[in-house]
Amino acid sequence: MAIHRYYMPLQDSWHQTGVLASAVLAPYCGKSRQPKPIDFVPIEKAPQSNAQIAEAFRQLAEQLRANKDG
Repeated sequence: MAIHRYYMPLQDSWHQTGVLASAVLAPYCGKSRQPKPIDFVPIEKAPQSNAQIAEAFRQLAEQLRANKDG
């Protein structure tokens, strides 16, 4: 809160939530696997074409088949 109030205000509610989530999870993670606030902020992607969507579904189906078989 002090950093937010006196030094740098947080950009938006997603960033605020990311800071909170990373602070809550930090004690439960190893030193090398500390979560970062950006890990909890959704990433916006550009709209996809129908071909890109079909390819993504094909890859997902392959992964699901591989997990089911293996």
